[in-house]
Amino acid sequence: MSDPVPTRSVPATHSTPAPQPVDEVEAHGFTDYERAALRVRNVGCGGLGTGSGFAISDHVFVTNRHVIGGAAVLQVSTFDGHDIEVATAGAAVIADLALVWTKESLPATITLATANPGVGEKVTAVGYPLGGPLTTTQGRVLGYAPDPVGWSSVPMLVNDAPIEHGSSGSPLINDEGQLVGVVYASDGDRYAVPVETLLQVLNNPDNYAISANCDGVLGR
Repeated sequence: MSDPVPTRSVPATHSTPAPQPVDEVEAHGFTDYERAALRVRNVGCGGLGTGSGFAISDHVFVTNRHVIGGAAVLQVSTFDGHDIEVATAGAAVIADLALVWTKESLPATITLATANPGVGEKVTAVGYPLGGPLTTTQGRVLGYAPDPVGWSSVPMLVNDAPIEHGSSGSPLINDEGQLVGVVYASDGDRYAVPVETLLQVLNNPDNYAISANCDGVLGR
């Protein structure tokens, strides 16, 4: 993906506040949703891949199933460089989503919105593009369109917040600091799994399995 320069790039050790779309900012300079964002490294299938994720509870985070696909080892770290040990992972059946369970507590969590955002609403993507530092970019919801990857029959959220390789699994946040989508693809437009689809996965354990092949497709 070749995208515009991100509007904000924050090293994991940086503590100087910068403008945010949410009023509440932590004393040390990071919002809760930035503290909840995670860097994910997939070691396996003959190579190394990078992605992003975000915590939804003390021991569970969300990412993309293509980020964890075929992993022999998942290496996870927090905004301040702390390594997190993974317990197990499950890839979703209905979209490019995965849940990962950790052995230790995660530093912060993101609250999920109860409904998908409307066209024109402002959104913020928070992740680790190119496996680099924590980066925050802004955009707007452009609409909803068919899944370009073809893994889901549910319309996906289209937005224009700049992303790069490694942004997959990044949370898409609204102005209230709530999750409205999970970044997963770009073909000029940027696509995110809408929050209502994520809620379907979380509310029905049958919507995910425990393994994924190297291409991110569920193992049977």
